[in-house]
Formats: sequence, structure tokens, C-alpha cells
Amino acid sequence: MPHTNKQTHYAIDTSNAPLSKQQLKELKDQAWLKEEAGPFGLVFSNHTLDAYLDEEYRHGNSILTKDGDLLKTKSSGERKRLLLAYQLAQNPDFLILDNPFDALDIQRVASLKKELQELAKSTVLLQLFRRSDEVLPCCTVGLTYQEGQFVKVDLITEQHTSVSINHEQKLPEPLEAFKNVPDELISFRNVSVSFDEKPVLKDITWTVKRGSSWHLKGPNGAGKTTLLSMVTGDSTKGYGKELYLFGRKKGSGETVWEIKQKIGYFTSAMTERFDGMHDVQSMIISGLYDSVGLYQKPTTLEQARAEEWLVLLGLKQLSGARFRTLNEVQKRLILIARAMIKHPPLLILDEPTAALNETGAALIVSLINKIAASGSTSVLYVSHKEEVGLELFNELLLVQDDCDFAGYTAKIRSS
Repeated sequence: MPHTNKQTHYAIDTSNAPLSKQQLKELKDQAWLKEEAGPFGLVFSNHTLDAYLDEEYRHGNSILTKDGDLLKTKSSGERKRLLLAYQLAQNPDFLILDNPFDALDIQRVASLKKELQELAKSTVLLQLFRRSDEVLPCCTVGLTYQEGQFVKVDLITEQHTSVSINHEQKLPEPLEAFKNVPDELISFRNVSVSFDEKPVLKDITWTVKRGSSWHLKGPNGAGKTTLLSMVTGDSTKGYGKELYLFGRKKGSGETVWEIKQKIGYFTSAMTERFDGMHDVQSMIISGLYDSVGLYQKPTTLEQARAEEWLVLLGLKQLSGARFRTLNEVQKRLILIARAMIKHPPLLILDEPTAALNETGAALIVSLINKIAASGSTSVLYVSHKEEVGLELFNELLLVQDDCDFAGYTAKIRSS
């Protein structure tokens, strides 16, 4: 039954360390919480979504979708919408929200915040957060984890962001410069893409010139991933289209390897996949060979160049440390340096600040600005967030073309 008395709602700062699945379970089982809110609670989390995805994959059971629709085909925003609807139908006494706004576009964040504020009238909410601007207004009491217990504390949401990489240090020079790089690195000329007759991209016309910097934006499901995969060569959708990469029409005889050699690439998911025993210096050098980790003895010059990157990042003391022991922000800085050590004509950064607190995001933004300002590498930055201090001068916004929805088209802004 819905509660009629005024609820107390809680916020848990996970900006320095996320809660594990075990800790989320411990939170759900806290005796004081069940006494205060009621016995029945649920966890709104990517861990929960992963369990439903696994059930769908292993046993063919689609719990959150109907009529043969599959959860795996949905965007991040749509998956969260389906999970919340399913959980609310069970009328929980309390709901644990594990960073609920991660990977959502601006419009969906606003919509979900409004929905959760309304839910707070009847259900106790416990929100995990990384950034102060994400905390719901109803969450006024803090919780902290101490020896298996969650203890009530004053809620402090102030974050300090006055950090940056080494401003005095120039970008390290490439060991070998790319030759015969054309002025136009990417050129889409009236390109449309569909999947199973469903339009995704419509009449995309867009050119990325050497040394330019771009912010690629658009709502969940707008085709940003499709667009990127056509650029990196991972999608076959570019064949037969007026798509030109580094001066050559897609499908004119170039190999995927030839395309990837000219691109530095980073996505936040890489920090989970790159979990070997390689040291930090080797991880940076591996970018010269497009490998995950280093499997040959580096030259003295390669080692020296990697050390210059570490000085720039303020991480020289971690040169010999295992990459897997670094915190999330340090890992991302190192992997961006790995992508940049060869000074590729094009650097793609896919959600590089996702799930970081304000301080971590400020460090990443500082590095991106320095790379973009160098003019030697074009930057294609993909993110829903408008990060404070980011200095990119062009924007490609994917917008719905019309009310009948015939795919997303490109809206370009330059400053």
C-alpha cells in the first residue's frame, strides 16, 4: 500500500567508489530501512538489467518486453524505462536507484527526474549519485557505507572541479607523422541508413576537415553508434553510399585495417575490457601497434615518448604500475594517451566522461581541450552531457526529421 506520511529519501555519494552488487544487496536488507519504509524493496540498476538480459540470452525468456520484442534490441534509455515500469507495477515499499541517469540523453534525464519526484510521494527512494546536479530534490539525507552497515549522515553535494592536466607541457610529438593525409577526413554525402526497413539515419551530409573538433549529439537511439561504426569500418552500411574516408570512397578497395590505422579510438567500456597485467607505460606504447597491451620489447624512444605522455597527465609516478590497479579516471587518461601516441588524423572519444564525478570529468575535458587545440588531430567527441569547460567548435546534432519519423537527420552548428 502507498505510504501517506511524509517520506525520508536518501542519497549515497558513489563519486569515488561504486557500490558492488553485494553492497547493494546489503543496503536492500538493512533492518532499519525495512522498518522505516516497509519490507519490500527493489534495485533499479544496470546489474538488474544485466540479469534480465542474461535470462533472455540463455533461456529465451523476455520478462521486460512482450510479443516477441527483445530487450537486447533496446537503447539504454528504453531499457531503463521498461525496467522502471516493471518494478513500479510490483508496488515496492522502497526503490534503490543505482545512478539512474547514466547513459541517458538530456530529454530522458529530465523526464525520469520528474517521474521519480512523483514516485517519491508514495515510495522511499535511495539514490546513488556521482554528480551533485543529479541528486533528486527529495533526497535530503545522506548515507555512507561503514563495515557492512549504511549509516545516516549529512548530505554534502559540493564538488571541487578546479583540476586540469599539465598546462605547461606540450603534447608529445609523434614518432612518425602520417603522410598524405587529405584535408577532408570524413565526408557523408546525402547518406541514409535503415535496419530491417526501419529508417535510422536520413540524408546525412557532413564533412570533417583535418584539425577540426566536433561534438556529436543526439537522443538515445538516434543512430550515433551507427554513424561511428560507418566511420571506423565496423559496419557494412557504408558500402554503396556516398561515404568518403580519408579521401577514398567506402568500398573502393581499402581495408578496415587501413582505416583503423588512421583513427585513435576510446570508449568508456574499454576500461573493463583491458584488464590484463600490463604496466601503464606498456599500455600507452601499445597504441603504436594497435594492440591491447605490449607483446614485444619497446624501443628506448618509444619508452621516452610514453613517459612524456605520463608527465603531461601528471601520472609519471604510475609508469610501472599495473594498469588494472588504477582508478577509473586514471585508466581513461591512459587509454586516451594510448589512442593519441601515434597522433592519428582522427580521434574518436565515445562517452569519455560517462559515469565520472565532476572532478574526473574536468580532468578528461582538460585533456580533450589540449588535443583539440593542437590542430594536428581532428576530435570527434560523442556524449549526451554538456561538460563544463569543453572547447569544441562544431556540433553535429542528430534530430528527428518529421512527425512520421523517417530517420534522424543532421543539424550542424559551428562557432
